[in-house]
Amino acid sequence: MKKLLYVLFLVTIVSCGKSSEEISLSQEVDSLKTEITALHRANDTLSDHLLKRSYVTLNYPAFFDSIAEPEEYILQELQQRPGLISKKAVLGGTMRFTRVTFINEDLLVAEFEDGHIMGKTVFRYRLTRNGELGFTNVCDIEY
Repeated sequence: MKKLLYVLFLVTIVSCGKSSEEISLSQEVDSLKTEITALHRANDTLSDHLLKRSYVTLNYPAFFDSIAEPEEYILQELQQRPGLISKKAVLGGTMRFTRVTFINEDLLVAEFEDGHIMGKTVFRYRLTRNGELGFTNVCDIEY
């Protein structure tokens, strides 16, 4: 009888442990949690860089080779399109673009203000074969 109880006790203890599948899944979950943490950290770092204007690049797209000041050229193009500004002017002001900074050959940040409020928008831009610039709002940067 004592031997039977001893065997049942051992079987119960052994069966309480995690199976290899459970251990594998637990390790995968831990790995994914670590990856999510790293991605959150990278996202926060990118947001900080964007807000501090650390995204400046001097690698202009090849189609700007013939333009002396690409930022100024794009700023003038944007100033002719105030409808691209997502915020509305307040207290009788008029929204206008004030600064452009390239992120890369596809994206730029355009700053705007009306004298009372200001904002930034990330635009995707393209130069067509006939020399016209096209802009697509990617996102607004909130302060």
